[in-house]
Amino acid sequence: MCGILFSISDTRPENSPLWNSLEALNTKRGPDAQQTHVITIQDQQAQLYLRFFSSVLHLRGDHVVPQPMTPATGDVLSWNGEIFGGLEITLGENDTEVLVRRLAGISPTDTSEKAVLDILTQIEGPFAFVFWQAHTNRLWFGRDCLGRRSLLWARSKSLTNKSFMLSSVGPSSASSDSGSDNVVWEEVPADGLYCIQMEDIETETTDESVFGHPIRHFSWVQQENSGPNTLPLPFPLINRYVPKDLSVDTREGEPVVDGEMETAIEEFTLVLSESVRRRVADVPSLGPIEACARVAILFSGGLDCITLAALAHQHLPHCEPIDLLNVAFENPRREQALQKPKKKIAPERIWNFVEINVPYPEAMSHKQRIIELMYPLDTVMDLSIAMAFWFASRGEGTIDDNGNTKPYHSRSRVLLSGLGADEQLGGYSRHKDAFRRGGWDKVIEETQMDVDRISTRNLGRDDRIMSDHGKEVRFPFLSTDVVNWLCRCPIYIKMDLRYERGIGEKLLLRNVARRLGLSEASKNWKRAIQFGAKTAKMTDSSRSEKGQHKLS
Repeated sequence: MCGILFSISDTRPENSPLWNSLEALNTKRGPDAQQTHVITIQDQQAQLYLRFFSSVLHLRGDHVVPQPMTPATGDVLSWNGEIFGGLEITLGENDTEVLVRRLAGISPTDTSEKAVLDILTQIEGPFAFVFWQAHTNRLWFGRDCLGRRSLLWARSKSLTNKSFMLSSVGPSSASSDSGSDNVVWEEVPADGLYCIQMEDIETETTDESVFGHPIRHFSWVQQENSGPNTLPLPFPLINRYVPKDLSVDTREGEPVVDGEMETAIEEFTLVLSESVRRRVADVPSLGPIEACARVAILFSGGLDCITLAALAHQHLPHCEPIDLLNVAFENPRREQALQKPKKKIAPERIWNFVEINVPYPEAMSHKQRIIELMYPLDTVMDLSIAMAFWFASRGEGTIDDNGNTKPYHSRSRVLLSGLGADEQLGGYSRHKDAFRRGGWDKVIEETQMDVDRISTRNLGRDDRIMSDHGKEVRFPFLSTDVVNWLCRCPIYIKMDLRYERGIGEKLLLRNVARRLGLSEASKNWKRAIQFGAKTAKMTDSSRSEKGQHKLS
């Protein structure tokens, strides 16, 4: 995890309240190393200053690698991401060092955009980045195709004070000048990668240019729709095949596990397990391995997170603990989920079930901080979810110690989240509603829509919220390898919404959970985090306000 801050200006970059505030916020994302690098370029109109600041949270390799990285080629890389596949990285190697070597290794005679894009599109993993390629005078930036890392941009429409900034997190209200000079902060769309060719000049400044230099956009598209200025998505449209004998009547009992389902269970378990393995391997320890959990799971007691816990158990040494972070606001309901997996699947491991019970006054004392971190998102629903994630990722709560309750602060820097399972496996009530309205065809359309809009949902917000504590959230269900496999899997294998709640939705994952020994968890159904954690009652909103309403 890293914090990225970047600006282009036509005056010598000096410290400003806005820059200093953003630098401090990005430092919280990466407390292990910070540095600034400035380069100067001369274009046809003026001398421009490119200012890079990066902070680093050390999570890969055997040493801290400060950023931005500045190889001898004159290139500059600020990288906030994880390379879990696509480029070869050995155990103990730092992925940022590998990436900068690949980018700096592009021949100085190769001035095509394709050379950079070929490297970036190979990467399996979440990322946001800013990259200056010196020999082509190009500035590259963007986010991965699922939008798993935050990156905001601010562009001024004022002709007297042109500006351009990129940041992992937005400005606080105390330092923001976003109301002046028509500066607007927005999330960089995760619909492609962007390039500013600093040698090209347009005749007038527009929203699609920076100091007259056009911003080029390379769009993520399905392979069959590829063309100029497009990038291939690493997964196809979802499989629309449904056998003709699958009627739309309501079924009782539980579906029979036939040979086709047996194969799917085995294959999906392997691909999801590999996704978890890549996300828990090689995480540095902050203390003795037997005492300090390196990995924590955002733990509601539901199907998705319990399955991730069982798979993480397979890939981490049994001598080290795993933290299960469970947040509740006001009148918390004690969960007994810890005792079930400990007795049935992993009695040899220490599971720290961290009860994070947040009193109303404490929630209100951090409310404004959370609102500023989730910016530019600003709805009642955003705040409900953001509050749950902020307190959960902080990791301050209590654990049971042989029948005694004692304070506990999780130091785990890597958090696993089950986000992405409901979207792809029919976990929401609207999937059931779609099936009632139009059968298999309608639920296929609903699921395709969910996959299509993952990149425009709220992963950037979640990244900004949880990284405020120097933590990195990882999403095994959103590995592009997992998404690719699930898109190819027939819909009736992933879900069978002819069956009642707790059986038909997320059918495939329920079967995987049973094979992992999680028979009780396999019967759980979806409850949104803002209701399970009770933050829906903690945002100080009136009863008339709905989730989509703007915060007052």
